[in-house]
Amino acid sequence: MAYSTLASIKDFSTYHLDEITQLAQNMDMTITLNGMYKIVQWSDKKTSLTVEYHLGGRFHRFVEETWKETQQTFKR
Repeated sequence: MAYSTLASIKDFSTYHLDEITQLAQNMDMTITLNGMYKIVQWSDKKTSLTVEYHLGGRFHRFVEETWKETQQTFKR
């Protein structure tokens, strides 16, 4: 069993933001605009993942991942 719904995605760059949003519909999601990027944060009881997307929805980069249970944060 995956630690998070999004953990099963091997390569985010092959998915459009809309597709990832559908896969993670059981997670809370917030979107913030930052210049030419959308900063998207998904979270649930176990994890929080922040990802940067181009305004058109194409993956740009991972920003941060937090494993809440162990209080570990990974910044990229």
